[in-house]
Amino acid sequence: MVGISKLLKFVFITTLLLILSGQGAALAQTWKTKPFSVAVFNNATLSFPKSIGAAFKGPIHPGIELNYEFGWFETIKSPIFRNINTYALGGKQVFTGKWFQNVGLAYYYHQNINHAFAYTTKGGYRRYFGKFSAEAAIHAGMLHTLPLTERSVQQNDGSWQPDRGLGRIYLITGVGVGVGYDAGYRYNIRRVFINYDYRVQLPFSDGYAKYLPNGLLSIGIQFTLFKNNDQQINIKQDRLECPE
Repeated sequence: MVGISKLLKFVFITTLLLILSGQGAALAQTWKTKPFSVAVFNNATLSFPKSIGAAFKGPIHPGIELNYEFGWFETIKSPIFRNINTYALGGKQVFTGKWFQNVGLAYYYHQNINHAFAYTTKGGYRRYFGKFSAEAAIHAGMLHTLPLTERSVQQNDGSWQPDRGLGRIYLITGVGVGVGYDAGYRYNIRRVFINYDYRVQLPFSDGYAKYLPNGLLSIGIQFTLFKNNDQQINIKQDRLECPE
């Protein structure tokens, strides 16, 4: 338990550092050319890998999320040499991947238990394979749950009164993987994706469990609202050594 707690703290703190480091990049870039995404998902309070199959076995706990992706840069490989501006000479650039970060807002309904709203940020790397892509990331954020059933609260006079209250707030952190296919272009994204995120909410219950596992299986589409014709923005060069 101690080892898991240390790992969760490490993931959470690392993701918060990603948030702070990404703010400058977000402000420096034009928001119109950055991609948004919309997805639907099933949230299962089960550990991996049971939470993956829960979307097909039921019960379904449906949700919807909206994300905005910014930062940081794309990785590129030149077909010629380092120290030579092959792009200026007419050479073709090959984009190999992207270091990314996003912020998102999500809502889901857990049958017979609660409604929940989540604010998260995710940072990771997305590798390109032509039109296809694969990614891995870590994420962290806040979860606000609103119970469906009333609870009784003891009053000053010793009596009990029903009260749903304002719900409860948790920290959430975890890791995720995903695959996608972009039917558009680099400057005009139309990427369909399937993601799986494993996260924990904590602190859950001191007397029952320190944290509660959640598995989110989602399908969605990522898109840009406006084209980005600047092919030189945020590119990290990775070229071959020039021969002797």
